[in-house]
Amino acid sequence: MIRYFTHDEINREKWDACIGNSCFETIYPYSWYLDLVSPGWEGLVMKDYEAVFPVTWKKKYGIFYIVQPLLSQQLGVFSPVKPSVALVQSFLQRIPEKYKHLDICLNSSNDLTGREFKILKRVNYELNTDQEHDKIVLGFSNNTKRNIRKAVEDKLTIRNIDVAKYILLRQESDKTSFKTGHYDWLNALFSGIINNGHGEIAGAFSDGKLCAAVIWAFSKTRHVYLNAVSNETGKEKRAMFLLVDHYIRKNAGRNIILDFEGSMIPGIARFFEGFGAKKVNYTRIIKSSFPLNLKKVIK
Repeated sequence: MIRYFTHDEINREKWDACIGNSCFETIYPYSWYLDLVSPGWEGLVMKDYEAVFPVTWKKKYGIFYIVQPLLSQQLGVFSPVKPSVALVQSFLQRIPEKYKHLDICLNSSNDLTGREFKILKRVNYELNTDQEHDKIVLGFSNNTKRNIRKAVEDKLTIRNIDVAKYILLRQESDKTSFKTGHYDWLNALFSGIINNGHGEIAGAFSDGKLCAAVIWAFSKTRHVYLNAVSNETGKEKRAMFLLVDHYIRKNAGRNIILDFEGSMIPGIARFFEGFGAKKVNYTRIIKSSFPLNLKKVIK
């Protein structure tokens, strides 16, 4: 039996225990993370939390809809064993009819067939750190090795930084004119991750000045390359190559998955593949039950 629970009805301890034992355990569906990216989220629960499905809803102009929150790559059904296609379909069928539009990404353990939803394949890149660093490096591309050497020769240094320094570098480097509210949201999210003990921010410095940084968000089995930024100096000196290699070196032999969050952009995909990361597919699904001219509501 699958039931729909409002935010206040969810047993957070049992919810998080289900996520922690999931065959696709990751940071995105934990209750505290959902609080940060989708306040008021609700959920579908099978029996006594044997499997769960986050419902990350929004409402605009009186219309309820479900979308993927920012910086939450994969959601969907979470259970200790890989869910069957039939189980994934059962969860989707239990979504209340009040939600007139759905556009979400399932996780890579979820398969779906049929014509009820528009189904799009997405790509992630993952690297297991179960070997020592010198063995992992054997899987690096020649270009990646060359760029790491350049960063070392340019005497870049790495040390952890706080959220404020990261946000400042982000603001200075972003070519898109984001509103102040965007950076306030990022600050709240990144601070929440750090304060919960599930993240760290590593910065690369050139001549004592911050030129690149990456935020890693981690759960029990998976460390996510959540957000990264480089200024012109960082790009010139290949700082991001050194930052990723530093993190791989730090976690080598720990048997965790470095989750690069993938990319459909060829250049970024090559960057991840250059570290030996393997391509893993997941699914985006879309369904609308209101007129096309109302889709502008959710933009």
